[in-house]
Amino acid sequence: MKTTLVIDKPPNERSQAQSEPGRSRLIPRAGYDRLALMAGLSLVPISIAASEFFLSIAVVLRLARLARRQTRMDFPRCFWFWLLWIGLEFVVWAQSPRPALGWSEIRHIVLVGSLFVALPALDRKEDCRTVWKAILITSSLSSLFLIGEFFWLLAHYRREITAGGDAGFYLRSGGLLHHPMVYGTVEILVVAGLLSFWSVYREERRRWWPSASINGLAVLLSLTRMAWITCLLLLGIDLLWRRSKWILALPLLPVALYVLAPSGVRLRLSESSDPAYYSNSERLQMLQVGWRMVRDHPLAGVGPGHVESRYTSYLAPEDPVPAYHGHLHNNIVQTAAQFGIPVTLAGLLFVGVLFVDLLRRHKGAVDSDDRFVARTALLALTGFVFAGFFEYTYGHSLALILLSFAVLPALQTNSRPGD
Repeated sequence: MKTTLVIDKPPNERSQAQSEPGRSRLIPRAGYDRLALMAGLSLVPISIAASEFFLSIAVVLRLARLARRQTRMDFPRCFWFWLLWIGLEFVVWAQSPRPALGWSEIRHIVLVGSLFVALPALDRKEDCRTVWKAILITSSLSSLFLIGEFFWLLAHYRREITAGGDAGFYLRSGGLLHHPMVYGTVEILVVAGLLSFWSVYREERRRWWPSASINGLAVLLSLTRMAWITCLLLLGIDLLWRRSKWILALPLLPVALYVLAPSGVRLRLSESSDPAYYSNSERLQMLQVGWRMVRDHPLAGVGPGHVESRYTSYLAPEDPVPAYHGHLHNNIVQTAAQFGIPVTLAGLLFVGVLFVDLLRRHKGAVDSDDRFVARTALLALTGFVFAGFFEYTYGHSLALILLSFAVLPALQTNSRPGD
């Protein structure tokens, strides 16, 4: 069910554009907002500054066109559940002891809201395919940087690692995004788009083999367990969708990669599989601290942005304090600890409705472009939600941008064929 905000469109808009031969045919037909949006989305894998710069231009231009009644805005059904969720978050934030500490959470709300406004500018069926191609190119550039950095670090710190140093500490990087967890979350969404593209547009496979190989190798060398497990899950879902017999060989893939991988990967896997490994024990501690916060503050949590300052008060004197405890490495626990149970339930309701709507869209797909958009949305949302059990993926702005792009176009019904 859609709600139309503005439906007026001047009937002479196309004729006016055609009557100006001095102007480029591309710009009036595509729209500056559409071009800025495509640029901003394409740059997500390599730069948050560049991406948000172009996206802000797209949002401003889109709002200007809405104000002048030159376009329309359709809200999908899930928007109203999202509005309920963020409305409750605003109430909790406004009543928290120090609202300024929670600004990062409010910024995420504004970011997703702006994408609800901007993304309908991609109103041609092939728009999403074009942007995803650009994302595969930029993600490959970032992944090439990560691969090169991995082998440089492996050679540079070989002595320290051989002496028993933590391979993850010395070898992890984030490509052009410079942060392993941000890169890992973004790359999970890239892999979702790549798998869907690979499945739907089979005629394109030959030319995109380099991108698939580069991104696959980079996921392995990222040394990010969240990315390893989630990408393996997405691959399994894709193989099941395609009824591929390769699903039988999927359990052998981790074994083969372990045997063929560089020594740094094998060391990282061995270290991180130990229950006593510091990262594993810290995450268990964070889950316990989070649930204690929820137990003491079930309705409104400890307040957005207050988890770090309140963290140590929920530890026993003998408990070690993690070097970083700004969030709890789990979307549900972090949300409940910050905002309370009602806000968390509203968020889960939104995600549930979103899944249902995307499944309906996938079932009703009529051509390859529709299947690609719907399948990408389901894979991306599944990957984001699953990875959120191991990391606070909702806290990464670039991941939210890419997730919104992966999901929201599947809910639009105003896509038109290309000109």
